[in-house]
Amino acid sequence: MGGHKHVWDHDAAVMLLSSERELEENSSFLDEIFKNMEAKVIVDLGCGSGFYAKKLRQFASVLYCIDSSEEMISVARKGVKDDKLIFLCEDSAKTSLPDSSVDVVFMGNSFHDMDKGKTSAEVARILRSDGSVVVVDWKKEGENMSMRGPPGSMRMTENDYLKWFSGFQVTKRFNVGNQHFGIVMVRIV
Repeated sequence: MGGHKHVWDHDAAVMLLSSERELEENSSFLDEIFKNMEAKVIVDLGCGSGFYAKKLRQFASVLYCIDSSEEMISVARKGVKDDKLIFLCEDSAKTSLPDSSVDVVFMGNSFHDMDKGKTSAEVARILRSDGSVVVVDWKKEGENMSMRGPPGSMRMTENDYLKWFSGFQVTKRFNVGNQHFGIVMVRIV
């Protein structure tokens, strides 16, 4: 089952960096997830215009910002400047990263647009055995569902993620605001 492919123009990419988004989808939860950890090799998979990369970079020894959209990578590269960032315009289902080379794969509001089967296999390939997957995504249902974001039919639940990431379990849940949920998954096999 493939993902839905967005075609982004510059204005749409920049819109994803709005101050309204920061209020609605506050990235401060990352402080809790990464506190007391040494710097890690992190992949921001489906990095978009760099909304989360701005925060993730403080926890990374290397931060790979990967997106299949050249326009998104261009906006992210201009907006997030740091020597430890590496921008790659690549498909999430087939990256150039070596096997078992990543400590954390972060996916913020992006997995629903990807080829889920191939991307989950790619994440398992690049992730170290003790690595983790951090997910932020739109809530599938609830009283606070926004008209923004993907249609309800594309939205996923925690259980949907566990179906695609078999061999993983949720070790942490975190609050990302009224519209989103967050989970941390690690391997169990």
